[in-house]
Amino acid sequence: MFKKIRNAALVIISLQWSGCSKEPVNKEVNTSKQTCVEYIAADPELSCFNAALNRIDLGADTSYLQKGPFSFFAPTDAAFTRVGMTVEAIRHFDKDALRKIIYGQILTGRLGSATVAGFYKLSARCLDSTFKPILARNYYGLFLNGTGAIQSTDLGDGVVHKMENVVFPGTATLWETIKGNKNLTMLAAAIERTAPPPGQTSPQLNYKQLLESGIPEGAWMTSTVLCPTDAAFHTLGYNGLEDIQQMRIEDIRSLMRAHIFRDYLFTPDYFMNGMLQPGSAVLQVGHNVIYPKIVQANIKASNGVAHLIDQVILP
Repeated sequence: MFKKIRNAALVIISLQWSGCSKEPVNKEVNTSKQTCVEYIAADPELSCFNAALNRIDLGADTSYLQKGPFSFFAPTDAAFTRVGMTVEAIRHFDKDALRKIIYGQILTGRLGSATVAGFYKLSARCLDSTFKPILARNYYGLFLNGTGAIQSTDLGDGVVHKMENVVFPGTATLWETIKGNKNLTMLAAAIERTAPPPGQTSPQLNYKQLLESGIPEGAWMTSTVLCPTDAAFHTLGYNGLEDIQQMRIEDIRSLMRAHIFRDYLFTPDYFMNGMLQPGSAVLQVGHNVIYPKIVQANIKASNGVAHLIDQVILP
């Protein structure tokens, strides 16, 4: 009897880890010999992505031709339209800039539910070896840098995953990302307050250094930042940068601890820990009377991810 119970438990565990994902798969073409590029060219929903492949002349790239198979994470035309990119605009887009975007969405290997079982989260290899996209699969599906695949199709030389958003590679650091955002000037000023004066050191955590290059001695190299917008600071009564400069340094550090965390935490990670529900922007963190909302999610940086939120999180 004990042996039967044990075997049944093993079967249940196996099903939980390999068969529970909601990732949609197009099984009709699983045995097709059609190539990924041919499939993309024939799909009317991928005309922008196809135009991008033609613009960067993917077929002449020896690193693409000599490796493979590849997994194409292909944004739909609707995804390109949301970032202001049409087929005509793509045909005149700077080739090098476009290549950086597209190469970050072509991953090495046949990656999908049919080939890689279970739940995982890993730094993947893409066609540009300088980028490290984050690929994750959990109960809610397959995600690249936090953006979900809406359909996955196995083909003769790889897999095509249709994506609901354009997945930008994120080459800037978190500090550069925050400093360069005109809606995050007060957060940037608060982060700068934690840096010691030039030529001096501090026993306290330097959050500016953390978001620039990480803290190797603390084994803290990647971070997630929940970024209150300037409007969020205004709602709390901070009217300008002078108010940030007048804050006590202890309060600044308490603020940082409530908004900056180790490792990459994309929205699918918040789905899995129950802090965010699919289809909702409400993030259940902090002690605010009303939980903050994510107003812009999954901003990938070279050393982490940022999410813009509409409230300052109260520790």
